[in-house]
Amino acid sequence: MNRERNSAPRAEGEERVRRGKRMRASAGSDRKPPREHTRRWLFLAMDVLLLAGIVAVVIYLVSLLTPFSVFGSDRQEPRNILYTVEIAGVEQGVFESLNEGDAVIDSVTGATIGVVESVVQRTYSVYTDVPTAEKDELLDSYVVTKATYPDALNTVTVVIAVEAEYEAEVGYTVDDCRIAIGRSYALRFPACAGEGVCIALQTK
Repeated sequence: MNRERNSAPRAEGEERVRRGKRMRASAGSDRKPPREHTRRWLFLAMDVLLLAGIVAVVIYLVSLLTPFSVFGSDRQEPRNILYTVEIAGVEQGVFESLNEGDAVIDSVTGATIGVVESVVQRTYSVYTDVPTAEKDELLDSYVVTKATYPDALNTVTVVIAVEAEYEAEVGYTVDDCRIAIGRSYALRFPACAGEGVCIALQTK
């Protein structure tokens, strides 16, 4: 009788121990080994680095191959250019002293915007509103006449050389003075001055 009483608590205790071991074993099986956890974070870090590298390459190619500035900074590069300014209706003799190498100054800003490369003078002529008496056979139409002033006025064409800053979608600038075809300029030279229009532009 005593044996049965003693064996019952003992069996119950052993059952509790076994149950506790099973619970600890099942709880331990849910946890990932430390090495597997480390590998997971390592793969995640490699994926992030790879993605960042791809993004950096794409940004670099976009900024290199297109005129767009990804980071908002303007990309300028120096270029040597020749631009031609035509000054019409100038009194004869005014530009006789203009020589190659003379400095060209923008009268508005006071900035030096190049040096004289070459100077050409021709007789000043202008179209009138008077039609010709005879039809132009080449155009098959009446055209207006030209008035010339061979003894009084000249048209002066000045070719100017300068190193300008080029920026995509902006063009050429020299000391904040934009150089562009069709733009008017008030120019000052060592011994004369005049106002003209840019009629040509090319890289040197």
